[in-house]
Amino acid sequence: MDKTNLIKGSLEMCVLSILQKGKSYGYEIMKELERFNLELKGEGSIYPILTKLKDKQLVHVTRELTDQGRARVYYEINEAGQQYLQRKIEEWMTVQRDIQTLLNEFGHQMEGRS
Repeated sequence: MDKTNLIKGSLEMCVLSILQKGKSYGYEIMKELERFNLELKGEGSIYPILTKLKDKQLVHVTRELTDQGRARVYYEINEAGQQYLQRKIEEWMTVQRDIQTLLNEFGHQMEGRS
């Protein structure tokens, strides 16, 4: 199933959640998303999201040299990003609850849910 359109609106929230564990770089963030079956189409897909978070000043960006001497860009959630993430989680929980209620009302019980 292609979930790309379903998760697109939640990717900022997911990326910021990943960054709560500490600074990370694009490929590492993509691998974390994949670990939760939230794969994106094409490796470049994560970078527009990271740029958007940077432009919104929700992450702090640094460049560090790897052991091979190449520069790597790291992203780290900042205080504004923490607040934004909390709002997005609250919005997500509300939408999830509302959809769950609608589905239940029309006879579509979710597995593991009452």
